[in-house]
Amino acid sequence: MISAPIAGARTDRGLPPWTRSYLLTGFALATLIPGAPAAAQTVSEVQVTPETMTVGVGQKQAIFAAAFDQRGNLIPSAKITFWSSDTLIAQVRKDGTVLGVTPGLAKIEARSQGKRASLAVLITGTARGAPVASVLTLEPAAVTLLLGESVRISPQALREDGKPAAIGRVTWKSLKPEIATVDSAGVVVGVSAGRTIVQAATGTRLMATLPVEVGQADFVLSRSKISLEPEEADTIRVLVPSQGNREVRALVQWRSSDSTVATVSSSGIVRARAPGQTEIIASGPAQEQRVPVSVHPSAEALVVSPHQGGTIQVPLYSTRQFTAIAEAADSSPIPEARVVWHLSDTAVASFDQRTGTLTPKGLGTTTLSATLPEIPPAVWTVQVVPGEIVVDPARVGLLVGQRTTLTAHLRDDQGGSTSRSPALRWTSDRSEVALVRDGAVDALSPGHALVSATASWGKSATADVYVVGDLLLVSNRGGAYGIYQMRISGSAGLLPLLVDNATNIQAVLSPDRTRVAFSSNRATNYDLYVMDADGRNLQRLTSNPGNEGEPAWTPDGKRLVYTTNTGATTQIATISVDGGDNRQLTMGLSRNQSPVVSADGRTIAFVSTRDGNQEIYTMGLDGSNQRRLTKSPARDSNPRFFPTGDLLYVTERGKSKGSRVMRGGAAGSAGLLFETDQPIASLALSRDGDRVAYVVGRLADPAKGRVEFNLFLQSTASGSQPVTVPIRPGEQILNPSF
Repeated sequence: MISAPIAGARTDRGLPPWTRSYLLTGFALATLIPGAPAAAQTVSEVQVTPETMTVGVGQKQAIFAAAFDQRGNLIPSAKITFWSSDTLIAQVRKDGTVLGVTPGLAKIEARSQGKRASLAVLITGTARGAPVASVLTLEPAAVTLLLGESVRISPQALREDGKPAAIGRVTWKSLKPEIATVDSAGVVVGVSAGRTIVQAATGTRLMATLPVEVGQADFVLSRSKISLEPEEADTIRVLVPSQGNREVRALVQWRSSDSTVATVSSSGIVRARAPGQTEIIASGPAQEQRVPVSVHPSAEALVVSPHQGGTIQVPLYSTRQFTAIAEAADSSPIPEARVVWHLSDTAVASFDQRTGTLTPKGLGTTTLSATLPEIPPAVWTVQVVPGEIVVDPARVGLLVGQRTTLTAHLRDDQGGSTSRSPALRWTSDRSEVALVRDGAVDALSPGHALVSATASWGKSATADVYVVGDLLLVSNRGGAYGIYQMRISGSAGLLPLLVDNATNIQAVLSPDRTRVAFSSNRATNYDLYVMDADGRNLQRLTSNPGNEGEPAWTPDGKRLVYTTNTGATTQIATISVDGGDNRQLTMGLSRNQSPVVSADGRTIAFVSTRDGNQEIYTMGLDGSNQRRLTKSPARDSNPRFFPTGDLLYVTERGKSKGSRVMRGGAAGSAGLLFETDQPIASLALSRDGDRVAYVVGRLADPAKGRVEFNLFLQSTASGSQPVTVPIRPGEQILNPSF
């Protein structure tokens, strides 16, 4: 968000303001800087972007304008004024910020030296004084019925803020009453097979519709068989599989084939009467379903496994099976008899009665019992002992060619490690990505591998190993901007990490290289997301009305510092990686953006215009002690920390339109590392501080707004030369990150 992009330059219109500035910083930007001297150039053309704009009532949005001379050169000192054709619909401030006043269409003009450019602005929403209710909703929103089935529709009126409003009288209408009828109370009845629409309207002219589908569908019963003792009860439900297993509570008639064995109520409640076999029959439109019911005799004995007596040891985080089967007086089994299980201490273990599985939860001793009426219970003493293993670390990120060592330990009842586990067998599910030998993992190629350690007693634990390239990049080679990774050595080329219909930008790896934070417009606005380093498990962190971007990790990987758009300005904020504890760190009317965190996690460097010019500032991680670091007449951008605490940043070269890459200390003194002939749009510093990746851009065709991008790698050592990284012709590269 260094400045506003020039109109006509071919960048993604959907990109947030700070990304446009990355694309065109230094060669196609027009930023009004207070106090800047006026240039003696004649304005030949004024351009604005976007070409059209839609703004809600009470909302604000900035437009961007630039002036050019007859040769197409940018006039950065040109004075631009703004004008609205109808201030009752849309107002425009001196800085180009448009405010929606009332719904309608207005024209906004940018003027300079008699030249002008305009855009159409559509204001949407509801003006003040509108009716309290603005929308009518129906619940449910769609209805599927069987023939003869009915459902009541509930209408609700909502205000613009989403709160309920008075609804008044509602009139109902079915467009095809021969398929489904609706009465004055909103009760819809299926009449014949087909589809129709039911309309609801209020006296204030609000209207809502819902689709209704009526058809003949097979139903099933929720139980395939039932086993009961005399006087026990169970419930059968009627479900329609073709309609999402919804439950049907009417239209079904119930009966029992032998009511002396079991009876059934009109709501499907089955009650056992005497030992024997019967069927419960559910009859509906042109079909019927049956459930066999067995009423078994009383049990006389209980046969269990394992045998009772002594103490049964179960390793922590493993499972153990228990069975208890009832027997009749003639020793015949009654597997359908309902055995009641009880665990004395649920803090030590849990028990699934359906499967007979005991699962330890903590070290200790408990008792498990199985009972039947009038039969002595079966009781086991269960001792939970350590036995589960854990691999440390559970997640690890590696560059291709790196090696790390995983360790496995026995886990105690607190989830911690007790001792190193012996006799382990190590395996990798993708040995072409990561190869493991006795816990030593070698990273072979980008991807995700699951490394497992298996103990001799059968227990195993896994670790997620993410192998990544040297650089993350954003490219439009797939159409929309997507996230790619690149290996600097070895086979060249970009490997897609997240490429879909959304615009995904400003990707940065976490300190442990297992996750990626980025900005995306997949939910309309640009929000912050995190995902695993293989592009999976996306999690949205922010959902504010504005845009968020430029994420930077704290060294512990627990928080992100980022730029947020708060109307006409941008500010620095911080958020936990789980999406909680979101705090704004900077305030005021100036732009604050492009944050980066020092290696010791104590300092944030950022760009601000609070003193007029675009300079580098620093502050504490909590936003305290904000101070200016650079005092240059040119604009500074792209701050990056060296591991030593020194700061790398980019400053303009003035009229040459190139850039200088500087290295400065905490005191503010800086020295030149190298210069470029073309302006640097974005820059990354390697984690060891030994090399820089940067993108430069050149306005190759001013008439068509075509920009050429180039990607370079260069050592930070004195006298080093840049190395060109090949990209495709016309490809736009953004946001390199090590």
